Amino acid sequence: MYRFRTTIFFVLLFCAVTAFAVPTFEGQYSIGSLIPGLSSLQALREGHSRKSAPRHLNVRPPDAIGNLTITSGAAGTPLFYIHRSRLWRYVNETSIHAVNVVNGTEDAPGTNQIPLQMMLDEQPGGINGGVWKWQGTMLIYQLGSKNNSGVYYDCMLPKGGRGLLTFLQGVPTPRGCSLLTLHGFEHDV
Repeated sequence: MYRFRTTIFFVLLFCAVTAFAVPTFEGQYSIGSLIPGLSSLQALREGHSRKSAPRHLNVRPPDAIGNLTITSGAAGTPLFYIHRSRLWRYVNETSIHAVNVVNGTEDAPGTNQIPLQMMLDEQPGGINGGVWKWQGTMLIYQLGSKNNSGVYYDCMLPKGGRGLLTFLQGVPTPRGCSLLTLHGFEHDV
C-alpha cells in the first residue's frame, strides 16, 4: 500500500511539473510575436513632429495590390517583415504579398535619374538581386554595392495617384515629392 501511494504521488508530481513547464506565452498578444520581425512601417517625413498623425506604408484600397503609398490613420495599417532578404506584407494566416522594386519608366522631375518604384504583388518579381534589411529601425534597400540610405520619396505619379520611389544614389528631392524614411519600430532590433 505504501509503495502504491508513493508511486501515485510521484506520477502526480511529474504531471504537475510537466504542466508548469509548458510555456503559455503570457503577454504575447501581438502577431509580431508569432512572425519574427513583423512590424508596420511608419513613414517619417522631413520636419516630422511627435504631434503629427502617424503615416504608414500601405496600398489603396487597403486590400489591393499595386502601387505602395503612404497613408495616415491607424485603421488598416498593414504589417511587413523581411524573410530571406525580401520584404513581405502579411495579409492573413494563409496569404502574404511580395514588395517588389521595379525600374521606373521616366526621369523623376528635377533629378535626371530614373527612380525605382515599390510595388505590391502576389508573387515576387521586379529587379533581381535586391536585398531588404534593417539598419536600426530604418528600412534599407540594397542592390549590389549601392543602397538607398533609407531614403524614399512619396510622389505624384505621371498617370495619377501616388507612389513610393527610391534611388540608389543621392538625388535632390524630385518635384512633387516628399522625402521620407521608413521605420519598423516593432520589429526585433
